[in-house]
Amino acid sequence: MRLCALVVGTVSSAPALDVGAAAQAPAPPAPVISWHDARLAGVFTLAAVAVMPLDRDGQRVMQRRWVQDAPLFARGADVFNAYGSPGVMAASAALYATGWVTRRPAVARLGMRAGEAIVLSGVVTGAVKGVAGRTRPRANPEAPGDFRLMGGVSDDARQSFPSGHTTAAFAFAGALHRELRASHPRAARWVGPALYAAAALTGAARMHADKHWVSDVVMGAGIGVVSSQVVARFHAERPAHWLDRRLLPRDNR
Repeated sequence: MRLCALVVGTVSSAPALDVGAAAQAPAPPAPVISWHDARLAGVFTLAAVAVMPLDRDGQRVMQRRWVQDAPLFARGADVFNAYGSPGVMAASAALYATGWVTRRPAVARLGMRAGEAIVLSGVVTGAVKGVAGRTRPRANPEAPGDFRLMGGVSDDARQSFPSGHTTAAFAFAGALHRELRASHPRAARWVGPALYAAAALTGAARMHADKHWVSDVVMGAGIGVVSSQVVARFHAERPAHWLDRRLLPRDNR
């Protein structure tokens, strides 16, 4: 009987020890890319493919003489082309520097998250440009379907798909909007739509400059939005990440 009691006691106590150890073990970090990110990227990819039949018509409209010669359109295109690059990256750097100078981590974080999203989206866009090798409308306006595998690696005329300026503008908008929703929800209500509108106008400006097709802009927007989402969730799930510890200032107020 004593032996049976000893065996039962040992067996019954073993799971409790395992459960306690499991409860104390840190949870593994979530994957950087989630299924939600993949689905959203797929939706934008399908949207880009869906609008490809409109690429030629869109290019013709944007290159009509009255559209090209109208001072409002021409000046607006210049402004938003500059906004897409280098504007959003300069704005991110300015926010980050302001946060450091004023010792306000929340401001520095805005610039840092936006910069991270822009860099991530730029890496993805650059890779897709090189692989897709799509001809820019300015180089061959009659052939929106001219893709060449790896053709965009060294040829700028074949770096149309997707739009890098549009990607950066949407990454900037998405990153700031997500950060502001957490820290300043009231401001996010009007800042977010304004930033996304500016990003959309950046895409239109790239078409006005005859640098991109409609589908290039749609795909660029998707990469920017998904990149901002990946960056925001990455830091939300890793609040003590070394990037923040080393690159964000301490609030000494």
